[in-house]
Amino acid sequence: MPHLMIHLPQQLLLTGPVHFTWMYPMERQLGEYKDYVTNKSAPEGCIAEAYIAHECVTYMKLYLGASLGAPQAMEEHAPRFNLSIVSSDVEVGGARLSAEYALSDEEIAIAHWWVLINCEEVKYWKELHLNFPEVDGDLEYHNMTFANYFRTWMDMIKSDDNPNWSHELLLLAMQPQRARVYPTCTVNGVKFVSEERDSRRRTQNSGVMAKGHGLDYYGVLHSVVELVYAEGMKVHLFKCRWFDTGAQSMKMDQYGNLSVNTATSAYEDDPFVFATSVKQVFYLDDLARGDAWKIANIVHPRNIYRAATLGVTIPGPEADAYQEPNAVGIHDVATVRQNNVKHGRVLRIRDEDSTFIDVDPNEETDDDSDDELRHRLPDINSDTEEDSSDDSDYEP
Repeated sequence: MPHLMIHLPQQLLLTGPVHFTWMYPMERQLGEYKDYVTNKSAPEGCIAEAYIAHECVTYMKLYLGASLGAPQAMEEHAPRFNLSIVSSDVEVGGARLSAEYALSDEEIAIAHWWVLINCEEVKYWKELHLNFPEVDGDLEYHNMTFANYFRTWMDMIKSDDNPNWSHELLLLAMQPQRARVYPTCTVNGVKFVSEERDSRRRTQNSGVMAKGHGLDYYGVLHSVVELVYAEGMKVHLFKCRWFDTGAQSMKMDQYGNLSVNTATSAYEDDPFVFATSVKQVFYLDDLARGDAWKIANIVHPRNIYRAATLGVTIPGPEADAYQEPNAVGIHDVATVRQNNVKHGRVLRIRDEDSTFIDVDPNEETDDDSDDELRHRLPDINSDTEEDSSDDSDYEP
């Protein structure tokens, strides 16, 4: 046990929080395998057949999705609006929050402006407005007047067959008809919970992280905002309480762990972010710096598959597999080779050029190759006849 304590710090640095490596998921999986057994005389066959069937169904569901269901289900899951900011992977939950969480008219205008400037389909109109003589690249004036210009443009070119016009953009140019506020939200199978509700639970699902231009923003979820435009077009945003990203509020230690001062706040005038563009973060207490400091860990949910990357090699440097510097309990390579050769097994030996050659101990070799094989294999001719016929000293 004292020897175990010596290695625990190193294992924690390698694996992170304990819930990333504990055995509870494996035990649950083994329990599912036991439920697969319907014929106790052949448990292995029952588990194998059920496991293969489960894998096939999971694989097909990832690629075909809702098309496996009835036509009604296909129509329900099919996206109705062809805009990058409208996603069918977001599902709000829980009862609507009270009036104290409702957005004011100013906050709704800020949320609508944020949606417009971050919509990929509106990029053409943003650049056009910035090049206007009265704007002349003034970002402050652009932010104040772009929403009204965009609404006017959509109404004017509605019948001009402009390639940059679409019915969805016309709906987006209008002010949101309603703004609903919810405490929970599920995005791509990951559940997010508001900070106020999360504080009453033992679990933690309120931490968020959004990637910016060369900077990552960390915070907690305040509420889930659902902007409802005309014809029921919905855009989901997260209203967050962001932490300060200054050098005094974010520290990186020598092991690559990022610590954030959660007592700070920033970007109060820009609290919104798309629900589909954030990652969940788990905050751990930083005992070295104090209660307000938390170590941020990006959450990688289990049982969440990305079908787009299955079978695809992702470019990038390949990390070497971790291996203990001093392996214990591994048989000596020379002993394994000697025993295998002695009992008539054909070895596959890797030479210096990383290529494999087949060596048969019973096969006669040329005189020129004797020296080459002798330095790779131990001398087996020195064994006595009695040793070669006795299997008692065989080590697998």
